[in-house]
Amino acid sequence: MSFALTRRTLASAAAALLAGSACLAGVATTSAAAATPTLRFGHEVVIDHQRSGFEPDIITDSKGRIFSSVPNGSSQGESFVWRSQDHGDSFQLVPGNVAFGKPATCLGGGDTELAKDAGDNLYLSDLQNLTNLSNSVSKDAGLTFSTSCTAAPNTPVDRMWFASHGKLGDPDFAIYEEYDAVLSGVNGGPTNQLVETVSHDGVNFLPVINAAPSAACLGGGAVNCVSNEEGIPGNQVLNKAGELVIAHSSSDGNGILVSVGKPVTVNGVTTATWKDVFVNRDICPDKSSADPGICGSANFNTIAQDSSGNLYMVYASQLIKSGNAAGPYNVYLATSRNGGHTWSRSRQISHTGSNAFPWVTAGSLGRVAVAWYHANETSEGNRYQFDDLAHAEFDVQIAQSVDALAPTPHYSTVTASEHPMKYGPICTAGTTCTATMGDRSLGDYLNLGVDTDGALEVVYVDDTSNSFTTGPTGAVAENGPPVYQRQIGGPSMIAGKTPSHNAFPFDKVTDPAGDAHYSGNGLYQAAGDNLDLTNASVTEDGKGLVISMKLRSLESLGINTAFGPATAGVWLTRFTTYNPHTPGNGHIYYVGMESRLGQAPRFFLGDVASAPVQLSMVFDSTTPANGSYSPRGTITWHVPYSAFPGLKKKQLMYSVTAVAGTTLASASSNPGGIINLVDATAPFDHVAGSKGVPTTVRPVLVSSSAAGPVPVGRGLAATGGLGAPVAALVLLAAGLGLLAYRRRQL
Repeated sequence: MSFALTRRTLASAAAALLAGSACLAGVATTSAAAATPTLRFGHEVVIDHQRSGFEPDIITDSKGRIFSSVPNGSSQGESFVWRSQDHGDSFQLVPGNVAFGKPATCLGGGDTELAKDAGDNLYLSDLQNLTNLSNSVSKDAGLTFSTSCTAAPNTPVDRMWFASHGKLGDPDFAIYEEYDAVLSGVNGGPTNQLVETVSHDGVNFLPVINAAPSAACLGGGAVNCVSNEEGIPGNQVLNKAGELVIAHSSSDGNGILVSVGKPVTVNGVTTATWKDVFVNRDICPDKSSADPGICGSANFNTIAQDSSGNLYMVYASQLIKSGNAAGPYNVYLATSRNGGHTWSRSRQISHTGSNAFPWVTAGSLGRVAVAWYHANETSEGNRYQFDDLAHAEFDVQIAQSVDALAPTPHYSTVTASEHPMKYGPICTAGTTCTATMGDRSLGDYLNLGVDTDGALEVVYVDDTSNSFTTGPTGAVAENGPPVYQRQIGGPSMIAGKTPSHNAFPFDKVTDPAGDAHYSGNGLYQAAGDNLDLTNASVTEDGKGLVISMKLRSLESLGINTAFGPATAGVWLTRFTTYNPHTPGNGHIYYVGMESRLGQAPRFFLGDVASAPVQLSMVFDSTTPANGSYSPRGTITWHVPYSAFPGLKKKQLMYSVTAVAGTTLASASSNPGGIINLVDATAPFDHVAGSKGVPTTVRPVLVSSSAAGPVPVGRGLAATGGLGAPVAALVLLAAGLGLLAYRRRQL
């Protein structure tokens, strides 16, 4: 959520061919001279099958445990944190969750921020509808949390970001948190002020006092004001010199800059002196808004640091003429070799379509990757805002470079998402989107990280479902599950390593025995054999789908209530269909079996329904299905194609996932239908009405080329065009269709 608002737009579209053995999501073509392997990504892993959110975080600790979080919205007061212990094949809420999933009892739901320190301690910040921050620390990977419900010394507060030094318990440990002090500025105000705080226990935060405040810092944030030149705060890093480098936009929304200052702690008091450094003056000079140029910023500009201390900044900007948007957004990257004090010229790294909300991550020297949301339209009716793209489809694109510091760096750019994840406009008016019924389902960013093997990890929201309402601008997504994808091919972000997880399964998967655990209320305990999945599959019988899952045993259907309140066991298989150019963008279909109190089960199927409170998705178990089970552990459903109207023959079923868990009452009720997920398989795909792996998967936008600097004073027409090789691919791919993505609302 962003109290200080800017507008952003996205750009044109192209499709590239993907055929033969190149049947993996995110396949890129490379030039003849390229020696690096192809950048590829695995299936979308649904992080949570009922809880939705936006603006997800992603971090991986040194033991390979992956954590992700989302806010569910200020109106709900909830945020969720999940953990994966199987390299991202599946996720559960952290054991320290209570009630609907929040790991602490104080309010939140506006924004979340996750971080870890050098000792793998986990930190969570949760925004309380602009009023304060709920800050928590876990020393045991999310089993328990210590929390303060009044962590912010400046209030009101908006959009916070962490950076840490050392580990909890060290004499010099510090975790820093910057955020907006809302409407605190008086110099030209009311404006937001960027402020910095510090904690030595991860819970209680104190101001980082500005040792030389300027007159512009007068106001509510005067004591710890970093800058009054503030639009939207981006993230922050600690450079090799021990200086904080904070990414943010300028107060007029056109400038991209960093604030640099070195915190010094004496007798428990931390001070810093700050300076602002503009990054994008080469393409957005300080001039009259009537002059044409590439200007404007899209939330958020983000920053990353490689292992040698080089910094990378990404942002999205568009062509402005006479103060109005005159072109789509594109993504730009600048580098700093001296800790953020000076920056290179900006290079455009996006190629086609409209591109915004970028996130950057870095690994070894010169290895950098950027992810962003891509639209297949540049404009409608000569209007370039996301809000105006009523027929746009959105997807996730990722660009990776292993020579980002070279005079002419090379980037391999792929579409990582398997299918477009949103159809229709995105509201860019911040919290007022709720009043106007604009679609804000994606929030303001996605997130990109690196695991212990140097594999890229991307998290975003997939709004593809049949759950939506209709507002003035069209269909508004009601729910969007957060999803995770891992790099399964291409260069590692860590020199000398190779991404080790390369599975891209079709038709069936296996799941390790003994990995079923109850996770909640401070418990993480092994569950019974009747909730322990070992495999899942989809086949055909000539009449329809045959969907199966295997448990270690189903001799008993009873649920062990020692692990929490539950009366029913639930076994589900769900999948996504992509139905282009339709409200909702597709469906989330499922089959299920439910047994209450260990009694004879009911078998059911359906299309995920929206829920009015807390949960975003419920599984309505009132539609009967033809199913059976064996005490030896096999559950089978025979489903005619007609049961899933959005599924056509030869169409892909995406992210087929088997799930086992418990509910308080029934999967068809809310909140009694909350499923405490005990075990889940990795996802796989299946082609309906077909046998075997498809020879082609949807067209994927591809580029493998050098990224050039943007000439000063040149418009997007001169800098955003396709090179001849890419143009040729676009012509070859004409008629194959374009791709899409989605967004989520507060």
